[in-house]
Amino acid sequence: MYWYRQLPGETMELIAFTRLGIKDHDFGEFSSKDKFSATKPDAESGTFTVKDLQPGDKGLYFCAVSQHSDTHTGGG
Repeated sequence: MYWYRQLPGETMELIAFTRLGIKDHDFGEFSSKDKFSATKPDAESGTFTVKDLQPGDKGLYFCAVSQHSDTHTGGG
């Protein structure tokens, strides 16, 4: 599951990528501890939280799901 935000006047940016069964979600350049948190309890759902809301957090937040974003496959 992919979580994006688009702040006013800016382009959409990826904040987090979550996968089922993975506890340490990929927040890229964002810190999951300070500003954002996410869960992926099952293949059909997930949550995303913006902590300590500030006026600069105002924008559009989106989620997108890939057919393969909810599975963990080993490399081969």
